[in-house]
Amino acid sequence: MATNTKNVIVGAADIFISNNDGINGTRPATDPASLKTLFGTSTGQSARTGLIQSADYREVGFTSTGFEISYEPTYNEVQVDQLLDAARLFKSALKVMLKTELTEATLENLQLSWGQMDSYYANTGSSIASVNNLTDTTPISGETGATLNLAAGALGDAPVERVLIAVGNAPYALGDGAGSNNYAGRNKERVYVARRVVSIDTTMHALKRDAATVFPVNFRCLPDDSNTAYAGREYGVVIDRVWGTN
Repeated sequence: MATNTKNVIVGAADIFISNNDGINGTRPATDPASLKTLFGTSTGQSARTGLIQSADYREVGFTSTGFEISYEPTYNEVQVDQLLDAARLFKSALKVMLKTELTEATLENLQLSWGQMDSYYANTGSSIASVNNLTDTTPISGETGATLNLAAGALGDAPVERVLIAVGNAPYALGDGAGSNNYAGRNKERVYVARRVVSIDTTMHALKRDAATVFPVNFRCLPDDSNTAYAGREYGVVIDRVWGTN
């Protein structure tokens, strides 16, 4: 492939997380047909617009340190007497991690970074987005606001699983060909869809005079085989989209 500076990607991603706890199949479907509907069938619509309009997802807001994805395979080797080096390698394990820092220090983002269930934050019948309208979970009678409960949990508790979608920039050279592949002048974006993410690492945040309070979060991405449409893409997909007009 010839070198092309248009293939250099610069810029941060917008991160969206699914609502609900992701237990017992409550995560939104992410098969190709569902994603097409979610992002919007209009050729002039960004995936960001569809995600913002969806009741199944919310945007986490500003982030810092970017959005990191690590793909970590583990290989074992087969040694034979006739060779000094390994004769074969085989994959024995695989781990996919997603990492970012949430800069908007809301209780919603704190709940996300701690991997808490929605019920620990929003009362039954209230939208998780209604952070200023929760009056029946406040610690002191007569106060208004919202609270996040720190539950001890119990053995056998299921982890909170959610769908994570990140929308960033794609190579500008994408599809800049001839005829029907001529996408010059149109918008390009790369969408990362992780079907099952769990916040697993120790997380901490500080309250400082000279620094913003951020919530670092590490997600472990797990494979999802609950839908035959996910075969061969159990972790998720990475999509380069073109939208807009020439």
